Amino acid sequence: MKVMRYILLLAVVLLCGCTEDPILTEQGPGSMQTMTYKINMTIDGKTQRVTLFINEATETLLTTLGLAPLTYEANDFGGFEKVGPLGRSLPVNDTQINAQPGDILLYHGDQIIVFYGANIWEYTRLGRIEGLSTEELKTFLKAGEGNVKITLSLIE
Repeated sequence: MKVMRYILLLAVVLLCGCTEDPILTEQGPGSMQTMTYKINMTIDGKTQRVTLFINEATETLLTTLGLAPLTYEANDFGGFEKVGPLGRSLPVNDTQINAQPGDILLYHGDQIIVFYGANIWEYTRLGRIEGLSTEELKTFLKAGEGNVKITLSLIE
């Protein structure tokens, strides 16, 4: 079963690699270089690119997105995030994270949080929306406006 999962992940990564080159980023202790990939996040017909960190949770997410886009409903919580249930669980590797605007994190293995403010808690890092100011991010996420449908998809 594990071999099949890695074969499917490899196929998804290769598909992602055909449309957009992976990028190298520095992260973690000792500034190890790690490959990351990009996916789309769409809200009300507007799409932003998300840079994913490579870990077991994002590998599972990429495999899922290789089968079909994932749509979930998210709502405002605490005045600093949009959170919503995925309807499935992803592998968890929680660490204390100082979340900043644009961070996308996994909570309890089955909820995705997109931050438009800051918070410190234990999460599993998934990715980040890059290139938007805090105000542009709030507009994209419809911060403070209630529920939104968020679709995650591979870049075609």
